[in-house]
Amino acid sequence: MTQLLPEKSAVVARLQSVVQSELDSMESLAEMARDEATSTETKSEGKYDTRATEASYLARGQAWRITELRKLVAWLSSDTAKRIVENGVVQVGALVRIEGARNEIVYVAPIGGKQATINGEIVRLISPASPLGSSMAELEVGDGFEVESPRGVLEYEVTAVG
Repeated sequence: MTQLLPEKSAVVARLQSVVQSELDSMESLAEMARDEATSTETKSEGKYDTRATEASYLARGQAWRITELRKLVAWLSSDTAKRIVENGVVQVGALVRIEGARNEIVYVAPIGGKQATINGEIVRLISPASPLGSSMAELEVGDGFEVESPRGVLEYEVTAVG
């Protein structure tokens, strides 16, 4: 028997909280990396001393992730993120229950990579560019699809879209 989807507004609020928490942590870490990159203690002591260069690479990577997280928080705050997908087609903004190799709920957003627990169920945040997201784009309830994985081809069926 197919289960219903959790309330979308609760899912979006919980995911927004999880992403905001990571953003806060990343901003704190980035501040420490910037301090490290510009510290007098990081100053090169010879041509083979690369501490400052490594610290600047770390700060740059963290800045990129912070930008992505800020975009995701802003998107999750928008009305688009909370809107129910009326046409029942998997697209950005859709909350989707899939069954098959794994039974799970996914929320398709512009940027993925996080998860949250809602009413005892894990909801994964995936992007349309992910293998799972791209395989189920534009599908409807009842449609089957396959995803290439390290364990081989996994088969799924879309059982609910909201």
